[in-house]
Amino acid sequence: MPEPGSIDYLEIPRKMRMEYRFPPDPKAHKLLDQMGGLLSHFQRSRIDMTQLLADAANLIEKQFSLKQVCIAMRGSDGIYRYRVVVGCRPEIETAMRELGYTHAQVVDDTVYKGHVISKFTKIYLAEDKPWSEDEKSTYDLPALIGMGRKSLDHFLEGDYTNIFILGRNDEILGWIEFNCTSSRKLLDVSSLRWIEFIGQIISAVVISRSQSGAESS
Repeated sequence: MPEPGSIDYLEIPRKMRMEYRFPPDPKAHKLLDQMGGLLSHFQRSRIDMTQLLADAANLIEKQFSLKQVCIAMRGSDGIYRYRVVVGCRPEIETAMRELGYTHAQVVDDTVYKGHVISKFTKIYLAEDKPWSEDEKSTYDLPALIGMGRKSLDHFLEGDYTNIFILGRNDEILGWIEFNCTSSRKLLDVSSLRWIEFIGQIISAVVISRSQSGAESS
């Protein structure tokens, strides 16, 4: 044990600066850097909602190695539509952008049967057939629907997860939707919580814009 006063105290900031530059958990630090980029939208005189959603979707896709990420938002007519589609083939993106949902459809468990994970997250599993017939064209490999699951983290075609973007009184403003990781596994819970946080950032922007009377862009 070193004698009191024998340690060069200036090694403390040097050690911390080195660990800051070369962190033991680089993935977590990279995510924090990217989150800072997302939060920089708040520093602008006018928030471009479309760009914010695109940046959020791209961050989520890259950081969590997801194959597809889509963000749906409620329009002024009360219909939810996909505003951002990332990682999908052109024909799938076209099919998704043609879809629209009422609030009644979004919460309808008879068609879109899901399993609540948290206040924000709901997972839809292929065994429950959580889709309507006209949505099969939006799946990457629809011919694989109906195959058996090999493990608890194994992704099946037809699985998807929604992270709901909630406003005042938990009203549904929209949702972040994704299917699986590049290794065709379901996303882990720690990652889900990060995406929930991103959804809360989007919610804060929507609420702020509604209070200021800003129109959607």
